[in-house]
Amino acid sequence: MKDIELQLFIATKEKIMHLKNMARFMGLAGILLVTTSCIKYHDVVRSEFPQGTKRESIADVATAYRRMATVYDEFQTKGVFNALWLSDVVRTTYVKLYGDKRGMSAEAQEEMLKRQLEENKHWVALYVLSDIRDKLYTSLTDQTALWSLYLSLDGTHKVAPESIKEVELEPEIQRFFGSSYSFFKGVYLVKFAVNEELAAKIARNEIAEMRLMVNSSYKTCWMSWTPHDTKPKKAFEDEDFYWG
Repeated sequence: MKDIELQLFIATKEKIMHLKNMARFMGLAGILLVTTSCIKYHDVVRSEFPQGTKRESIADVATAYRRMATVYDEFQTKGVFNALWLSDVVRTTYVKLYGDKRGMSAEAQEEMLKRQLEENKHWVALYVLSDIRDKLYTSLTDQTALWSLYLSLDGTHKVAPESIKEVELEPEIQRFFGSSYSFFKGVYLVKFAVNEELAAKIARNEIAEMRLMVNSSYKTCWMSWTPHDTKPKKAFEDEDFYWG
């Protein structure tokens, strides 16, 4: 009987010691949590892992001139399209990004900008990303492609593309697309020939609506730009990383 009582006493004592140790551990963990939370993690990260200096955000310009269209067949996604209109504002922002990155002088950037803006006197140019969910996918450059493109101005004037080329996006243009850009998407530079008078109207925002029409034999969709929604809007600095 005494042996049983002794065993119970020892077991009880061990359990009490275990609980005390757990209490000490929890108390220490709480103290560490409180004290370490007083140190901002980003202060430690910046000191131990230098982040470099962030360049000025271009999110306001990008969101003003970038568009997206998704086509569904009931609940099934058939295609996702993103487009960036290379307007005067976009080209100006691109030249600054390009020149600052490479250390170009102000004179060199000015000459480059002149050439870029001259392009817009003869062409409406857009970068187009495509994610086409089709078993028989063919490039948009192919005459037998499932989807075709054309430009609609004010709903009355239609312009067929002069050229559609598969290209690789420069890092500066990738930044305009943000997270919409993916290595898995087709990338195209699409150019529409316009006369100087029409180009001047577009530049002066005298065209009420410009649509990039995306058509198949079964579906149609479009991405549109109007003078109202192409005014750059203030955007969050970190939006470069989270655009849809």
